[in-house]
Amino acid sequence: MKEIDITQWTKIGEGGNGATYINDAEPGVLIKESYLELAQADALVSEFNLSKAIFELGVPTPEMIELVSVNGRAAIKCQEIKGKKSFARLCADNPDKIEEYAEKMALLSKEFHGTVVGAGSVIPSKKERMKEAVVVTKMLSEKARKRVMDFVDSVEDAPTLLHGDFTFSNLIMADDKPYWIDLGNATHGNPFFDLGHFYLFCNIFGRQKRVQEIAHMTDKQMVEFWNRFALVYNGSEGLEEFNRTCQRFAALDIIYLGHVQPLTVSERFFLGMLAKKMIKQ
Repeated sequence: MKEIDITQWTKIGEGGNGATYINDAEPGVLIKESYLELAQADALVSEFNLSKAIFELGVPTPEMIELVSVNGRAAIKCQEIKGKKSFARLCADNPDKIEEYAEKMALLSKEFHGTVVGAGSVIPSKKERMKEAVVVTKMLSEKARKRVMDFVDSVEDAPTLLHGDFTFSNLIMADDKPYWIDLGNATHGNPFFDLGHFYLFCNIFGRQKRVQEIAHMTDKQMVEFWNRFALVYNGSEGLEEFNRTCQRFAALDIIYLGHVQPLTVSERFFLGMLAKKMIKQ
């Protein structure tokens, strides 16, 4: 990776995992630095490769330029999207337009989920990753594990694109143009994997104050967003069954969550109980 002299760049953002920079000498370009050392930068490299592949499929997302190094740490040089606002922020700023934004996201989501991933793509199968999570999870009894695995086996391994962290925070608007962002967990498969994740976020996790702060919305506003989103995405016919299916996949998402990120014992216990309850419904 080419080493970048970051002293020539201006920091415009910082979080727990890294920072972002711009440089007047390279207009329209953004550097996303990871705080992980190069040897630990697999997630950033994966995000670059997945985002690049998805961009090449014609999906509106910031263009990846190159992988670089900043002070011995991995970084991504990509297209800067100026004046962007997430759909969550748009709703927070215009609460009277929540249903309008939900409708727009639903239509954009159907286009996203209609994108076909070709054979041999770097974009992996969500079904296979989900099966790995079910095999090793500590949240389920052996009887429940078999029941869940049977359900996962029954899901079609579709060649359609999935986001992996599908929420209104990862769809942005800039100059009236939409962009999907944060595609480091993208996969392909049945759209209900994404929809279950979003159902869980809006209807279950949205009750938590921390999640409301991340979304810039109240729990009631998130439920309002989901209800309109679901109606437009699915249509009025069969909407009740659509929500039940989203709930089943939300239970899978809980199991997957416990597989891909570290949890405390109490968090694992709580999520395990929640998953079992949702699976039985």
